[in-house]
Amino acid sequence: MKKASLFLSGFLLLAGCSDDAAPSEPTEPTESTGNEEEPEIAVEQEGLTEEGFITQIGQGRILINNIYFSVPEDVEVQFAEGGETTEAVISDLRTGMKVTTDYTGPLEESFPMQGEAEKITILQDEESLRQSEALQAFINEEQLSTLILMGQPIVRGDEIGFLFNNMETGELTEVRIDMNTLEYTMGNEDDEEQPEDTEE
Repeated sequence: MKKASLFLSGFLLLAGCSDDAAPSEPTEPTESTGNEEEPEIAVEQEGLTEEGFITQIGQGRILINNIYFSVPEDVEVQFAEGGETTEAVISDLRTGMKVTTDYTGPLEESFPMQGEAEKITILQDEESLRQSEALQAFINEEQLSTLILMGQPIVRGDEIGFLFNNMETGELTEVRIDMNTLEYTMGNEDDEEQPEDTEE
């Protein structure tokens, strides 16, 4: 009997120890994975780049696509053509220029979104200059001072097209510009689909 009771009490002690150890094992991985997720998010928000066109300059900031970037005095500005870069200054920035902007996220959730530029590269390759000239001609002709590009422009052959928001009216309009002649057409996507249906 004594042997049996000793065996039973020993078995219960072992079972009790194993139960104490069991909950600590699953909690450790969940705590560690929770801790690992936070730095991963922070890393993903660093070293971001936005490519697009400047459509507004003023009050210490520039509007590129649908993001307002504040431009600190010590921001790095450069020209880039092919693989070569040369130094530039803030005063070299012009409306219509195609640029890439390096920044650290996250962006402020507003419309337009907001961030701070760390480096601005003015693209000087032949294709970027053609696109910039076409956009600038359109902005000048329409006298648009508050233009927000919605998404990346689409280039098909010698034509560049984009959707823009006029901040004064809130209207969304699609524009297609011939980069050779600088002539352009404006209209809504729905309006353009109707003639195609009638032609068929």
